Amino acid sequence: MNPTSSAGPVAGTPAYWSMLEREADSFSRTRATNQPGDWSDAQRVMSLPRPYGPAGVLDLYTLLVLRAVDRCPAELRDVNGRPDLSMLIRGKSDALTTIDAASSANARLHRGAVTADDVTSAEEQVERVNDLEEVVTAALKSRAGHPKARRRIRRALSEQGEGASEATAIFGILSDVIESVGRRATRCKA
Repeated sequence: MNPTSSAGPVAGTPAYWSMLEREADSFSRTRATNQPGDWSDAQRVMSLPRPYGPAGVLDLYTLLVLRAVDRCPAELRDVNGRPDLSMLIRGKSDALTTIDAASSANARLHRGAVTADDVTSAEEQVERVNDLEEVVTAALKSRAGHPKARRRIRRALSEQGEGASEATAIFGILSDVIESVGRRATRCKA
C-alpha cells in the first residue's frame, strides 16, 4: 500500500518523486547559503516526508545523497572519485558536532535536543553517530547515474535502524555534507 497525504501525492508515483526532488534541490541551495547555525530550512524539508512515514524520510535522504554524489567537487573526493566524508565535514568530523547539528534540527522540529538521555551514556551516543557516519560513507559510494543508485543508497541508509534519533543524526550528517558541497560549488563559481 502506498501512503498518501491529503497535502501530497501518493508515495512512489512520479508526482511524489518530483516533489521530493524539488525539495532536495531547494534544501541543497539553502544549506549552501544559510548562515552557520541557521536551520530554518530544516523544519520545512523534514516535515515534508512526515505523512509518508519512515519510507518517505528514507526517500528524501536518498535524494540528498544523490545530490552530494553528483555535485561534489573533485577536491572533496577520494582516490576512487567518490565523495570523501572526512573531507566533506572536515572541521566538523567529530560526533559531538554532528550531535549539535542534529539537536539544532530537532529543536526546529519541536522534538527536543538529541542528548545523552537518548542512550545510556554520552560515549555510546558518540559511538552511534560514528557508526552512522559509516552508513553515510557507504551511501556516498554510489554512482549518481547508475540505474540502481536509488535502491543502493536506500539500502545503505536503511542500515541506520528505525529510531528517530538515528534518522535525525543521519539528517545532521547529510546536512553537513550538503552544506559543504554547496559552499564549495558556490566558491568555485565566484
